[in-house]
Amino acid sequence: MGISLLLALLFSSFNVSAKPVTEIIVATYIEPPFSDIINGEFVGENIDIAYALANIMNKKVRFTYCPAARCFSLMQNGRADMIIAVRKTVIREQFLDYLASPIKIQKQPLRFYIRAGHAEPLTTYDDLKPLRIGVLRGASYFDRFDHDTEINKIPLTNHKQLIDMLLKGRIDTFLEREESIAPLIDESFNFKGIKVAEFSYNKSVGSYIAIAKKSIFSNELGEFSEALEALQHNGEIKKIIRKTRNSL
Repeated sequence: MGISLLLALLFSSFNVSAKPVTEIIVATYIEPPFSDIINGEFVGENIDIAYALANIMNKKVRFTYCPAARCFSLMQNGRADMIIAVRKTVIREQFLDYLASPIKIQKQPLRFYIRAGHAEPLTTYDDLKPLRIGVLRGASYFDRFDHDTEINKIPLTNHKQLIDMLLKGRIDTFLEREESIAPLIDESFNFKGIKVAEFSYNKSVGSYIAIAKKSIFSNELGEFSEALEALQHNGEIKKIIRKTRNSL
């Protein structure tokens, strides 16, 4: 083989290996109306935001379904690149880089749901102490609750399981924002089976897009932040969020 041909083959191989990665793997757990799978397709607010961000960055997205805890595991080991609409926590900041600004400020309070025939009052935080509380495995709610080791938290996989376990009496309550639970409870179910407790946690919290520190895209964090800012400035993020609110 001639030297010229050998050099050409080596140069060609180098170009192939150096080709930039353009597909973003987005870890996605099901939380209608923000993310769902309908007829085999991912849909919802978080999905639309991911598409919009990837488009402005001239990249593609591939969504991978995972329960919440599994999604964060994929992000931690670098098997997924991005996750949409998550809260900042000290633990997560060890393996996630957050885009500079939140996609929204979550103003809806965290509600505690109980069975309609629940006899014990749930009016203060201390009333949680004797209860079995359903939580999404891997989810973060608010600092006092997250770090409280004296209350009995029952980790479950998804919102439907939380509702089912509550109705069967296997947990006494669970907490979530109404906009995440309302799509899963039909009207008669809501009034006859489940009610909202008096106690709620009502503090605004930022909802962020994060990139895995082990992702190949972590060195583009600044560019992603600028792209998100452009989407916020031109009103695209508000448009997507408004569409979700109108669907509730």
